[in-house]
Amino acid sequence: MDPQVTVLTTVYNGMAFIREAIESTLNQTFTDFEFLIIDDASTDESVECIRSYNDPRIRLIQNEVNIGQTASLNKGLLIAKGKYIARLDQDDVNLPLRLEEQVKTFQKKPELTIICSWEHTIDHEGKRVIDHTRMLPNYGYFLGKVLLGLCPVWHPSVMFKKDIILDMNGYDTFYGPAEDYELWSRIAIKRLNAEIVPKFHLLQRVHSNSQSQMQADKQLKATRLAHSKVVKNFTDSSDADCIASVLRLEKCHCGKNYKIEHIKNISLAISDMLKKINIDQALTKNEFKGLKRAISKRIGKGILNAHKFPNMPASFFYLLLYSMSPLLQPSIRVFLSEINTRLRKMRYFFSS
Repeated sequence: MDPQVTVLTTVYNGMAFIREAIESTLNQTFTDFEFLIIDDASTDESVECIRSYNDPRIRLIQNEVNIGQTASLNKGLLIAKGKYIARLDQDDVNLPLRLEEQVKTFQKKPELTIICSWEHTIDHEGKRVIDHTRMLPNYGYFLGKVLLGLCPVWHPSVMFKKDIILDMNGYDTFYGPAEDYELWSRIAIKRLNAEIVPKFHLLQRVHSNSQSQMQADKQLKATRLAHSKVVKNFTDSSDADCIASVLRLEKCHCGKNYKIEHIKNISLAISDMLKKINIDQALTKNEFKGLKRAISKRIGKGILNAHKFPNMPASFFYLLLYSMSPLLQPSIRVFLSEINTRLRKMRYFFSS
């Protein structure tokens, strides 16, 4: 009988932390799983380490040549036996109740396609440095995050229904290493739903050799491409690329940036796009509110309402725009981000 869950991990030269990842998985309270590990032609002792565990739940597959993480994930999806796929990176640590409580969430809410959980971020020594906690109130809020070019769920702790993802052809290797955002965007466009389990289930490790650190620039470029594709799915505006840039809080590549007439056109186009989404995705009243709340929380009401501003001197227009959409200003955005990060880190500073 096939297991309910496949824990899917790809490994490439992961000897530094792979033991913690393996042992945290084997020690789960939920036991009906297979641990599928795809080694992507490692040149260190990762394979020998994996083979040292005498546990029948571990299934090791070795790539003859390095094909990359995204292709390795797709390979794993095709041979996985579980109904649910639980992702785990080679340098992260599962907390004991992760599989048990995530499976229970799916059993209680079978309408969901993907879920993730709250995460503690740890450094290379395993010291907790920050927490990641948020909620997805409904589908509209989930879609709103995608429209902003943000990942609505965290890939390190994700669990999803295998058959649905396979029907969507899995991860798109073209967008690696932003394959997670691109997949979540396709899920959102299909009107499938997601949820964040409000419990800590993972220690997500950040260190200088992690993929997110080493491929940050490539990931940003791939995310921009995937995000522009999402925006163009919902608008026929000739300013679609500029709409995407503004939603990401970036300057428009057209060179017009935040010139008054241009920003008014973008504002109107965003308003029309949201109305179209409301109809095309058949949003409920609460879902449409969730969509608008997610958008306005990020880009502010200045952008959303700029097309409604009466004719006024430029100085008054920009005063109103930036006071209602302060995150458009990079200096304010960086300042508030640093303050938020420091406040979130303080709990561990004082407890250490």
